[in-house]
Amino acid sequence: MPRHIIIVGAGVAGLTASIALSTELKRRNEPYRISVFESRTKEAIGDGGAISLTPLALYYFNTLGVLAELDSMGEMAGLEVDGISVLSLHNGHFLQPLKFGGGSNGHSGKHKGRRVLRKALFEAMLALALKDTQVSVEFEKRVVTVREVPEAVILTFEDGSSAKGSLLLGCDGVHSVVRSQLVDPGHLSDYSGVSFIQTLSTADRVGADPHFERSAIHLNRHGSFLATYCDKSHQSVFVAAVTHVNEFMVDKYRARALATKNEEALTAIQMALRHQVRCRFGKSTLPWIQEWIDKTFDWALYPVYQVKGCRKWYTAHTLLLGDAAHAMPPREESAAYAIEDSVLFAHIFANGVDRPPIELFQQYDNARREEIRKAFDSTRRLWQSDLDKGLFPGQYRNFISTAYHSLNADAEQDDQATLLNRSISAPTYEGMSDLSVHSLLYDSAHSLESEKRWTGP
Repeated sequence: MPRHIIIVGAGVAGLTASIALSTELKRRNEPYRISVFESRTKEAIGDGGAISLTPLALYYFNTLGVLAELDSMGEMAGLEVDGISVLSLHNGHFLQPLKFGGGSNGHSGKHKGRRVLRKALFEAMLALALKDTQVSVEFEKRVVTVREVPEAVILTFEDGSSAKGSLLLGCDGVHSVVRSQLVDPGHLSDYSGVSFIQTLSTADRVGADPHFERSAIHLNRHGSFLATYCDKSHQSVFVAAVTHVNEFMVDKYRARALATKNEEALTAIQMALRHQVRCRFGKSTLPWIQEWIDKTFDWALYPVYQVKGCRKWYTAHTLLLGDAAHAMPPREESAAYAIEDSVLFAHIFANGVDRPPIELFQQYDNARREEIRKAFDSTRRLWQSDLDKGLFPGQYRNFISTAYHSLNADAEQDDQATLLNRSISAPTYEGMSDLSVHSLLYDSAHSLESEKRWTGP
């Protein structure tokens, strides 16, 4: 009888896990069935604007076939980005740019970075996953209870249905039900203190000429302001103000957004967010920034949560992957972490499919935990150091990507089957090739101090 694998969550971690497991198990002619359950609607899962895919993420996506599926989508395939311009928001002066990768050409082998709409990435991954008839994906399946019995895991859903499998992967994000109910009861997510106030629109929203070619991030003492194109023809623009937002305001926003579909209430929320952006980022000598902020009314709030510490990741038949296991400050987990988690576990599982699940989980934990711990500690220290200084450079660097950590040309040639034979370094800010933490802090600090003389405390 085929082994039944249940995956809770159809985000990056969950869909990558389904694709990687399917690929590995088919290669070994192992019988299997994979069921993915997602609490959100199919339409809602692509919300959230745009996502930055690192060279490492693209490397794995290329191996799994996701990149080919994405590339077949034309304009929706996203925009290749090899670096991001960094500017002072106040005076428009260019600071030291962020270049991605660590190879001699500044990139991770043949892959650069890519900015793509979350909706497009989800559609590409879903289409690829469902090409395997042994994989199913169901939406609007909110987990109510999850429990383990001898040799199995049983889930019950809000609609009264249930599912039973021999193995469960909790890929349900930073607010994971699988984690809080079964794997590590009571281990809830915490608000980081930072939120994205963001919008996605067509480029013709403003008439001013853009001052950036593809992507730019603007610093001031309140945070960072990202502007980036998301398609090859530069028709789609994603803009995000990343800044401190009081937790009381976040809770109020979420409560109002969930409690009502009233258009008047939604407008009031958007006007409050607009006021926040105008007050904190509206003073700029850059015409494009000024006009965009003046003409934007459809801001949305995305609070950043974290799962503190590297605690318990598995039980006898259940394993957490991605954000559900280790969402890090100062934002939700990057795609690269979740993809690495899923690819690594799929390889371990396929090579030990007849072993008890808990032995495979232990092997995964031994291979992954130390790197995740180091990455968590590094980002936490950098994050706290920046907050103590009143700076945000560590935050914006991690928002763009927790790091465009490099694979050299030889590593690019590695087959997935050799994944365990090389160390998988979790992406951290240390992976940036030509911009040290110290130089970034130095340049940012000088820029911000200059702004303070103009704008006051």
